[in-house]
Amino acid sequence: MKTRLSVTIGEEKTLKIYFELLKITVAVTSKLSIKKIVYWDHLKENPLYDFGFGFENEVQEKGDLGFKMEVAFRKEFQRGAKKILIIGTDCPYLKESILLDAYKKLDESDFVIGPARDGGYYLLGMKEVSPFLFHSIPWSTKDVLSLTIDSIKKENKTYSLMDELGDIDDIDDLKFWKGSDY
Repeated sequence: MKTRLSVTIGEEKTLKIYFELLKITVAVTSKLSIKKIVYWDHLKENPLYDFGFGFENEVQEKGDLGFKMEVAFRKEFQRGAKKILIIGTDCPYLKESILLDAYKKLDESDFVIGPARDGGYYLLGMKEVSPFLFHSIPWSTKDVLSLTIDSIKKENKTYSLMDELGDIDDIDDLKFWKGSDY
């Protein structure tokens, strides 16, 4: 759950926002004719939320965000994927057209990145496992995007950037999305 947000608005309201963001993610991704896998912190027999038909479920590895993403990319490439996009479930501005465009950009670039307003990213795509992207990154900081791009350049790889979008991490992000009611 969104811990920085819950400190400000409480766990009950944060859970409501979290479920709303999940519904947006399902709506955006459900119509795509691609394999869709949801990586959860853990799985329950009767989950509070289920993405539904057309989505596979996996348990993500323990560790920091970089390690979790690295392992997810590795697993899916080992299963035969040729191009992978990974997104968070906290970007209410995500659109199906953005995801389709990101897949196309992978035809011309090694990586595609959707920059977030806070200096991170809401989307990362690649065509092969690239562990160097996940090492020495201070996750949840304003430097994530710039350090990721630096890593790509150091490896002499190419990247494409998508439009910058906001994600919901704290009260300011929530107010930007929902207005001053919060």
